[in-house]
Amino acid sequence: MDPDTWKILLEYFDYRQFLASNPPLRLACIFGGMCLMAAAIHALSPWCQRRLEAFAARKYHLEGGGSAPSGKGAGGKGADGGDGTLNAMDFAMFERVMVNLRRLLYLAILAWGAHMLRLAPAYATAIASLFSIICTITGIAFVASLVPFNLDLYMRRHGETLKTSQTRSLMPIITGIIWAVGLTFLLDNMGFHVSTIIAGLGIVGVAVGLAGQAILADFFSYIVILLDKPFRIGDHVQLAGGKAGDVEYMGPKTTHLRSLEGDLIICANSEMTRGVIVNLGSVRERPVVLEIGVAYETPMDVVRRVPDILREVVDSFPRCSFDRACMLGFGTANYRFQLLYVVRQSGIREFQLTRSAVNLAIQERLNAGHIPSAYPTTHVLLTETPQGAGPAAGAAPAPAADPGASALSLAEDEE
Repeated sequence: MDPDTWKILLEYFDYRQFLASNPPLRLACIFGGMCLMAAAIHALSPWCQRRLEAFAARKYHLEGGGSAPSGKGAGGKGADGGDGTLNAMDFAMFERVMVNLRRLLYLAILAWGAHMLRLAPAYATAIASLFSIICTITGIAFVASLVPFNLDLYMRRHGETLKTSQTRSLMPIITGIIWAVGLTFLLDNMGFHVSTIIAGLGIVGVAVGLAGQAILADFFSYIVILLDKPFRIGDHVQLAGGKAGDVEYMGPKTTHLRSLEGDLIICANSEMTRGVIVNLGSVRERPVVLEIGVAYETPMDVVRRVPDILREVVDSFPRCSFDRACMLGFGTANYRFQLLYVVRQSGIREFQLTRSAVNLAIQERLNAGHIPSAYPTTHVLLTETPQGAGPAAGAAPAPAADPGASALSLAEDEE
């Protein structure tokens, strides 16, 4: 209804006819019923809220986490445990849902009271239109608060929250879609030609899509990354082009990687979804295969103790788990041993530091046990030719040499 219609209705409102159709006793009963229902909602709402919180705490309580009824948890309303645990729900988001729900119930009470009044058809239609607008807007706000709350509740059962997840960047878009759909429904009920508006927006959308194809490609790739989750913040990934680094930021357009050298690598999201990605950050156990050479001059009793020495070195590191150590075979100048151990729950930096520490500890133990490692050497064998012995038959005469000179026969053993 347009403002002129409301102005006419208010100008020609007949109070005497209204009181004749609605006696004071009837008005008092309607008003009393509205007050009783409002008081019941006001009294029962906190009780229902506590019951819902307790139900969520029992059903979705995470192992090691805690619940904070009515948002009184550690750190304030909606705060999670400081030791990394999660509450059963985000109590601040739950409070917003309950506030919007109470508003809807109060509006329902007002709508009931207006419906019980005996009004002329024009006034009844006007009040119905007014309540339709207010209830629709309040209902949209309720749905817009309920969707992120349920999404956060689902994510908490999988060990994360909406605030700490990259999915939160999509919430403004989801909220905008909810409001757009709700307002379109409201305008259609009010008699506006919504199809014309939608057709115009479609033409604008096509023009924007053609002008920003690259941006839209990166944005939809961002949605694919959020849904498929090939990597997360903090994971160390290696791209098909050879670039590697820790994921620092994922945005609608680009993803930022921090290399081990400290360089910031900015990649388009479409490139991240198009090529092959090796995720090294999601690996919780990293095996290490190490070959060690022990010189042939080492006594056999010492050689037999090499696997035990390697086991002792690996077991001295809490993050390492020994698998096996065995002799692979014979090298050109050494016994070849193979060590296999696992580094548990570490990032790429911690893994490299742990592997380096294990290598240094192994070398220190070998040095302390006087166990030499083989290294490239050249052996020269000297052979003396007896004096007076002539050359073999048919051989070319040897060049002149000083008396007493010796012929050298060299045999090289490259290791």
